[in-house]
Amino acid sequence: MIRKSSSRQVKSVRTGFRIIEILQNHDGAGLDDVARQLGLAKSTIHNYLSTLESMGYVVERGGDYHLGLRFLTHGMAAKSRLRIRSAVGEALSDLAASVEQPAWWVVEENGRGLFVESAVQEGGTPVYGRVGKRSYLHTHAPGKAILAALPDAYVEEIIEYHGLPVHTKETIDDGPRLTAELDRIRERGYAVSNDEAALGIQSVGVAFDGPVAGGQGIGIFGYSHDFSTPPDREVTAALDRAVASIESAIDAEED
Repeated sequence: MIRKSSSRQVKSVRTGFRIIEILQNHDGAGLDDVARQLGLAKSTIHNYLSTLESMGYVVERGGDYHLGLRFLTHGMAAKSRLRIRSAVGEALSDLAASVEQPAWWVVEENGRGLFVESAVQEGGTPVYGRVGKRSYLHTHAPGKAILAALPDAYVEEIIEYHGLPVHTKETIDDGPRLTAELDRIRERGYAVSNDEAALGIQSVGVAFDGPVAGGQGIGIFGYSHDFSTPPDREVTAALDRAVASIESAIDAEED
C-alpha cells in the first residue's frame, strides 16, 4: 500500500529535503540557484544550508553547496536491511558478464522503483541509472516486470497516485495500454523497454520473489542498437538463471 501524504506534514522538514534533492540532482548548487528553484528568500535558504552544513550533511566548495559524506552512513544502513544483497550482487555480476551488458537490481518502494545495486561487465560502463535513483516503474523493463507481478489493485493504486509520467514519445502513458503490456509480460515471462525511459536505451528484465517488502526485479540496460527485438534467447535465459540463483539463496537462508 502506498503511504499517502498526511495533511499534518512539517513544512520545514519537507523544505530541507527538497534542498537536499536539488543538491543531489544538480551535483551541487549555489545559494541563489536553490532559492530561485524553491521560491524562497536567500536568507531562509542560507539558514537551512548552514544548519545542514553544521551537521555534516552539506559541504560548501567555491560558493556551491554539495551533499556531505555523512549521507553514506544512512545509505549503507538502509541498504543493509536488504538481507539478500550479497546473493543478488553475485547474480548481477554473473548476469552482466554473461550478456556483456550492465545489470541492475530494482526494488519497488511506495509505488516507485529504486535502483539498489548494479554490476558492469569487464571493460564496460553503466549506460543508465545510478545507485539510489528513484524511477517510475512503467518506464523500464525491471519496473514493468515488477508491475506485472504485483496485485492488480496495487498497480491501480500506483497509477492513481503517481500517474504515468512521460519520459519519451515511446513511454506508455495510459492505463489500458499498460494493462495490455503487463498481460504480455505475464505470458512471456519477461519485460522489455525500448526508448521508454530514455531515447536510445533498451532494457530487458524479470521480477522475483524475496523477503524485501514490495516487488523487486533485475534487468540489463544498454544501448538499443546492441539489442535484438525480441531479445535473444541467451539474454532471457541468463535472466532466468540469475533469478534461480537468487531464489535458491533465499530458500537456503530461510531453511
